[in-house]
Amino acid sequence: LDNDASLKAISIYNEKYGIPKEKIIELRKNYNLSQELFSKIIGCAKKTLISYEKGTSIPNDNYTMIINSLLLNPSIIETFIEANKTHFKENEYNKLHNKMEKILGNNFKCFNGDDIFIPTEYNGYTKLNKNKIINMILIFASNSVNKTKLLKEMFYADFTHYKKTGASITGLEYAKIPLGPVPDNYEKIINECTENKIITCNPEFKNNDEYLIIKGLKKINDTIFSNTELDTIKNIKKHFKNYTSSDIVTSSHKEKAFNETEYFKNISYDYAFDLKEI
Repeated sequence: LDNDASLKAISIYNEKYGIPKEKIIELRKNYNLSQELFSKIIGCAKKTLISYEKGTSIPNDNYTMIINSLLLNPSIIETFIEANKTHFKENEYNKLHNKMEKILGNNFKCFNGDDIFIPTEYNGYTKLNKNKIINMILIFASNSVNKTKLLKEMFYADFTHYKKTGASITGLEYAKIPLGPVPDNYEKIINECTENKIITCNPEFKNNDEYLIIKGLKKINDTIFSNTELDTIKNIKKHFKNYTSSDIVTSSHKEKAFNETEYFKNISYDYAFDLKEI
């Protein structure tokens, strides 16, 4: 009886404050990883991970933060793989990279220079254009912008243009996360722009909350856009000018694109025709 009560208490705590065991299992299986490999990636012992998945223990603060980070942004698993590289045998490390290349999606691969293009409903039947992505970011970040707001504005720009023309502007794929639709593997994009001094991404604090503020550093090259593309981007920026990041997140949560897509799955551009905000 004491054991049953303990398991129930752990379950209630994880549901309310921690991470339910079902979410941990689902996350690992989404990466198609064994308990052995996943435990090495997050830096815990295999038996510790098993106890989390069985619901017999509560992840400590460190592992809760790591698992929540992966749930919010699956693409950063590459960061954890590199951080724990010494934990893997050479064949395990190579196996992981092969798995991640298949899982992490076209944005990640194309931004890394992969020139393969297959037109689909998830990229708006448009080949990913790195220069257009960069200059779209620069336009939205010309006077500085909250990172969360930027990612939503990119979604609305690409989907609105698709609604008008049947093609996206950038060729980006978008995914559903709890904060709304975002470019899939967006951290890769933001990090590369930061490292190449195209933008700055710095924390600011307001009411004890931390916000990441992005500001453009390079001159905008708007000649790479068609008139329709440029008008769409400018109209999106104007439309959301007075929106806070919270406002735009709330708006994105009302979209069919968000509500009818599973978490961490790519969003079909077909939902562009159902946009409510624009």
